[in-house]
Amino acid sequence: MKGQFMDAYGRLRASALSMIVRDVAAAFWPELRALSMVTYADAFAEVAADKGTLEDQKIDDLLQRRHFKMERLIVDLAKKHGLAHTLSVIVQNNRRHAYVYTGDVGMTQSYVKSIGSMPQPARFRERFANAMSIPRLDLGDEPDGAFIMRNLYGVIAHNPIGRRFNETEQKLGMIQFCVPAIDCKAWGVELTLSEIIDSYPAAAERETPKRSLPWKKKARDEGTGTEGK
Repeated sequence: MKGQFMDAYGRLRASALSMIVRDVAAAFWPELRALSMVTYADAFAEVAADKGTLEDQKIDDLLQRRHFKMERLIVDLAKKHGLAHTLSVIVQNNRRHAYVYTGDVGMTQSYVKSIGSMPQPARFRERFANAMSIPRLDLGDEPDGAFIMRNLYGVIAHNPIGRRFNETEQKLGMIQFCVPAIDCKAWGVELTLSEIIDSYPAAAERETPKRSLPWKKKARDEGTGTEGK
């Protein structure tokens, strides 16, 4: 039974990676990792320097500001790498969440308290199904495919190193691409960004030019048989 579970998990994992590699630009993931570190640092610096927030409430302020900065980050990366985005599909407590998608892959982002824990946006599938049951007029104010369920929906889940409000503990600790199970009560698949990046085919090495470099003089000895080879 355990072997069957592992086989099913392995197939789901392989299928998820296959769709990601096929549909999402390879550069999206290393840029997401690097810029998330910057975003975490910037959000902390802003809140730490803000004299208008009580010390005991700065951690709450940080959670809010960091959320919106991460929302901006995934939308900016989506625009840069050819993904569509919308803020109308997933709404909770009057807060609109950024949703980016391309091909069979759709994703949101969310802070999680710890590795393996589930954020509320993971229940996207339920809310999406409800939204799809409401007749909608095509007013042209959403990108094509915004209200079509993707075959792979995942959450860019992230959290800081620690919980106390100081620069060290509020650095980026973990960031993963997590696919919720059908019942949205647990993650079905968790992928580190390193795993995703390593799944892309290695870039083909550029062929070394076989002609003389432009700043080098051509060999005068035409009898060597090397010119142009």
